[in-house]
Amino acid sequence: MAHGAYMAEIASLGGGIKALTYNGEPLVETYEGLPPMCAGVVLAPWPNRTEDGCFTWRGTEHLVPVNEPERNNANHGFVLDAAWDLVYYATDRVQLTTRIEEPWPWPTQLIATYTLDAAGLSARFEASAEGPAPFAFGLHTYLSARGAAADASELTLPVTEHHLLDARNLPTGEVEEVVVKRQRIAEVEWDDCFHGHGPLTAEYVSAGKGVRLEMGQGLDWVQMYTPADYPGRGRALAVEPMSAPPNALRSGTDVAVLNAHQPIAYELRLSAI
Repeated sequence: MAHGAYMAEIASLGGGIKALTYNGEPLVETYEGLPPMCAGVVLAPWPNRTEDGCFTWRGTEHLVPVNEPERNNANHGFVLDAAWDLVYYATDRVQLTTRIEEPWPWPTQLIATYTLDAAGLSARFEASAEGPAPFAFGLHTYLSARGAAADASELTLPVTEHHLLDARNLPTGEVEEVVVKRQRIAEVEWDDCFHGHGPLTAEYVSAGKGVRLEMGQGLDWVQMYTPADYPGRGRALAVEPMSAPPNALRSGTDVAVLNAHQPIAYELRLSAI
């Protein structure tokens, strides 16, 4: 995809953003081959972790496969490694779709639409089901401040709560007040959950240049992750917009209900600073 100074690449595997540049400078971390560390992929029908792969919805217990065995969690849903189908392609617009079925008890259709224009890359994610179904959404975005090293970059994000996680990366129930303003990434090691009152906008910059991530209505949760070994980069920063927190299927916190003929949509935009 191309428009003016912007170029973008959307991945059919995982349905997410593989590359986005402005005047040739990266706004997200890219990759070769398969998405490393869930880079850019869509997280649905839940983001983050579900404790023991077990939850109860409307009085019935359900099991989903554990794919994080070292912590015994079911992590990031079913579509992060799915091959999405191409619906529409133009130089400035791409639409993909995938369907979630077994072992998820509620068949759910997802449509991802990406549009590139002078304001940047906008994305809309729509979910629908034929009957009442639980649903939560996330996008595993790794930001790049025009290619600067993560440890030379700063993040501003108007979240107000830091939800503490245990050794399994599950919420403990403890909440701390937090301010993330011009936070030097060199000073933090995160795999942490934050909450704010949207709409939230993240600004990630180095020497005054970088990327802006605008999160639309319903994306009030953010997981932030600073791996030390992103391929080809070392330290990196994931800013993951989410509609619900870790372990939401167990706690019920902010889990949406998909009803017949009533799709739910989430939107976000990435642009250069």
